[in-house]
Amino acid sequence: MEYLEREDIILINRMTIDQHGGNFVPPNNLLNENGLEYVIDAVKGEMFGQEIYSKIFEKAAVYMFSIISNHVFQDGNKRTGLGSGLLFMKLNGYKLKEDLSKIEIGDKQVPKSGSGTNEILFNFTMEMASGEISLDESRKWFEENIESFRN
Repeated sequence: MEYLEREDIILINRMTIDQHGGNFVPPNNLLNENGLEYVIDAVKGEMFGQEIYSKIFEKAAVYMFSIISNHVFQDGNKRTGLGSGLLFMKLNGYKLKEDLSKIEIGDKQVPKSGSGTNEILFNFTMEMASGEISLDESRKWFEENIESFRN
């Protein structure tokens, strides 16, 4: 399995700010370096010899959720979190489905609104950033909305 390293995530942050705007504070725009170390360790984490997050969709959710919720960077956390989750999936032969879906979790819909693919992804990211979506809900959303592009 391919993982993102510290430098990869910092580069994703730099590139997204260069492309979409924002404030990059040299040398690496970090606000919460411990948060970055946490996500790198968490996706590979083991307990009693078993991976804590063993599935691609779980690891992608951890990248996205942890970068966003731990405010790893001065700016660009939502874009970097999403970009990190997507790049991790791509490195391991997965992508988002063409038609993303909202999912039902109990009596809650994740995300709460959105009809088109871009709108669903945008709302999912914004709701995650505002604390409305938990890591468990994020994992379930990724599970429902990714597919392999390899045979």
